[in-house]
Amino acid sequence: MFGECLRRFPRSAGVSTVLMVALALAGTPALSAQVMRGDGLPTPLPLFPPDNWWNVDISAAPVDTNSTNFINFIGAGDGLHPDLGGDVSGPSSPYIHGMVFITVSGSQPLEPVFWLDGGQGDAGAPGRPPGYPIPVHTKTQTRWIEGGPAGSVESDGDRHMLIVDRDNRILYELSGVLWTAVLSRWYATSGAIYRLDSNEPLPGERTFADSGGLAILPGLIRYDEAFGPAPIRHAFRVTVQATNGYVFPASHDASASGDTNALPLGARLRLKASKDISGYTPEVQRIFQAMKTYGLIVADNGPDMYISGTYDIRWNNGILNPAFASLKASDFEVIELGWQPPVATSAGALSFYTLSPCRVLDTRDPSGPYGGPAVPPGSERVVVVTGRCGIPETAKAISANVTVVDSPGSGHLAFFPGNAMPQPTSTINFRPSLTRANNAILMLSSSGSGTLGLENVTTAGSTHVLIDVNGYFQ
Repeated sequence: MFGECLRRFPRSAGVSTVLMVALALAGTPALSAQVMRGDGLPTPLPLFPPDNWWNVDISAAPVDTNSTNFINFIGAGDGLHPDLGGDVSGPSSPYIHGMVFITVSGSQPLEPVFWLDGGQGDAGAPGRPPGYPIPVHTKTQTRWIEGGPAGSVESDGDRHMLIVDRDNRILYELSGVLWTAVLSRWYATSGAIYRLDSNEPLPGERTFADSGGLAILPGLIRYDEAFGPAPIRHAFRVTVQATNGYVFPASHDASASGDTNALPLGARLRLKASKDISGYTPEVQRIFQAMKTYGLIVADNGPDMYISGTYDIRWNNGILNPAFASLKASDFEVIELGWQPPVATSAGALSFYTLSPCRVLDTRDPSGPYGGPAVPPGSERVVVVTGRCGIPETAKAISANVTVVDSPGSGHLAFFPGNAMPQPTSTINFRPSLTRANNAILMLSSSGSGTLGLENVTTAGSTHVLIDVNGYFQ
């Protein structure tokens, strides 16, 4: 009977439902404050570095030569739909609109997850024990999983579960989750784990929580951003009914339509700069402006022009639905497939300015953007260094002393600009149980984001890294 139950459980294959599940408002009083359905993310937790594909400004990117055909294939007159909201039919029903995400502390116990129907996923996060930090109450309580029903209840839909470990800055994403009391196990059709302070893509050609291989959470419209004081600074997740292959930043495809005018996963749509958005409410203007600056990334197959957002009972769909519907697919253009911002390979002649020695990174410190945890083996980390220790936003490089403390194994650190790919050249070599230091000139991102990347090239274990700056170049 249990085997039959698993065979009948919907695999989803990443296909979006018409109404998707979302972020919840606040931790219920009965739950520990360590586990929250959060109204926004705890600051200063990043949703990937500034130069990540979700956060890159595409307003000046070239239009694809096949843009018109792509839009016509979707349906030029199709209106947008906000795939977000609150409860489907009041608090007595478990069903919800939008995506839920959960935030937990670094001490949240990890649960093993078993894969259904030939699915696959990451066993655990790099440098962490195997498992996913799934809160125990999600087994029986509603509104913690996409769709709304508790983990122990079979239901239709993708049933995504999105979890942020805010201390270790790790995002866990599962699809098709199901708790089985008979075997006391969590099952899922797929799982993916992302480090939120890294631009590392996951290995391609495997199943993910989303068909395109991209993280879901950073592409959601969130209530705290829509009604916040600052512009929204990331792209949104969009679905279309038929896709054909994939392009950067996607790394996986869904069932292909075979039509060359179907958009590939990873394609970006941009609201045309000429579209007047001045007549909309402030929160809608903020959302639509992000569509002009950062665009929409095709992340999965699903209803055409559905824009994903969070579950939040404060959303007013009486305002959002007509506003979104007033935008048509023809108001968008498709930017050049696979486009990436150019990366400068040289900064040219620069002037050097000394600084009093100052530490910009110490992974032995408590968790944070300039603290721990240690860098896992084979992993990258991107740090924003401008604005700290007197380093101006105009800096192109820094002079620093790099230290590796008591590494568990041999290896080396490779540093690179935060908007570039890791380089094979070693900046500092290290051996087990020793402290090693080296002076280096480290290039920053050529995009102006002030970011510096590092890669821990070892398989032995997580490594503590210190960076002490003594000057900068501009």
